[in-house]
Amino acid sequence: MHRRVYIVLFMAVFASTMGVGFIGPLLPLYARALGAAGLSLGMIFAGFSMARFLLTPFIGRLSDRFGRKVFLAVGLAVFSGFSLLYLSVETVSQLILVRALHGASAGMVIPVAQAYIGDIAPKGRESSFMGTFTVSLFTAFGIGPLLGGPLADRFGMSAPFIAMGSLSALAFLLVLLLLPEIGIHRERWKKRAPVREVLAHEVVVALIVFRSVSALGRGVVIPFLPFVAESRGASLSMIGLLLATHILLAGFLQIPFGRLADRVSKPLLMTLGMGGSALAILAIPYCQTVTHLFFLQVATGIVSALGFPAAIGMAAMAGRRFGGMGTLMALFSSGMSIGLILGPLGGGFFEGIFGLDFVFKGGSLVVALGLVAFVVLMRRASANGSLEQILGAAESSGAGGVPADVGATTARK
Repeated sequence: MHRRVYIVLFMAVFASTMGVGFIGPLLPLYARALGAAGLSLGMIFAGFSMARFLLTPFIGRLSDRFGRKVFLAVGLAVFSGFSLLYLSVETVSQLILVRALHGASAGMVIPVAQAYIGDIAPKGRESSFMGTFTVSLFTAFGIGPLLGGPLADRFGMSAPFIAMGSLSALAFLLVLLLLPEIGIHRERWKKRAPVREVLAHEVVVALIVFRSVSALGRGVVIPFLPFVAESRGASLSMIGLLLATHILLAGFLQIPFGRLADRVSKPLLMTLGMGGSALAILAIPYCQTVTHLFFLQVATGIVSALGFPAAIGMAAMAGRRFGGMGTLMALFSSGMSIGLILGPLGGGFFEGIFGLDFVFKGGSLVVALGLVAFVVLMRRASANGSLEQILGAAESSGAGGVPADVGATTARK
């Protein structure tokens, strides 16, 4: 039964996410053709995440009570329908509205699917199990741009949007017809902790900080990297390749880094990942050729993959600890939404004032500040024992995986 759940969710998430990837390299250029620039461009990307941010926590909590399948099915059906609305957009305001509707439907899909996988994750293997599932997200989002650019070059700008709607419809049918509801959520709902208690836990706050700043980095790169690449002479297909490179590499590395996260300090891996991401974003405006951008995206893929399996594995542990896997995955996903709201909005605002290069320099600074906040929270959680509540005494012995120099690992025993 669990194997069937895993396979169906992997295929459904892969299909729907690949559709979103189709429009990744095209949306900034599509928006600019409608007259979007600066802050309005940021609002187009932020609107998707804002709607998802507002809806996701409620959906996560409701899925803890009523089950996962109904929310997945409804979310995918609506997601497919809204994909086709892009074809009728004529103004920037309409595009912002469609993006918001699309984001609201997305809030019913990925966090609920992750909660379902967290329900069946084996104890002690949360990071490797969740990391392997996350391959469906990263690789699909990476393959999408590879195909979206050539689709637009060959068949016109509308083709990727039609393909996105079709793949989401396929994912809906997979969930509706093949996904069972196994009911693990019912027993955990009886032992659930209040949401305010969950939000007060320092490890949960640290996870949200990690997810927020990681997503903020992506929220800066995806909307604005195409303009840097275009200025270096890249075609639509090449822009798609650049966006796909780091995402695909990050996806394939989820498996080995997930296994690593089950053996060494999760906070350390997350720390290294955030630090590497800050440096990679800072380097973008200094790339003089498309080749430089390509190799930088390779490096970005490695550092992006380093911390994510550790983080989502820790989120699954916290979900089990608080009796609300849907709630924890929703909060974790809300952190992503925060970053994807602030990244495009901040980037759009500062591009209009200081120019394109400052977008990446400012984004790098914010990720670095988030890293400092994360380390402080984890060290505090280690000192008062709240990290041990999540990870267990074996992993949080000594300095809890976040030593004073943030440079030692703590092996699982």
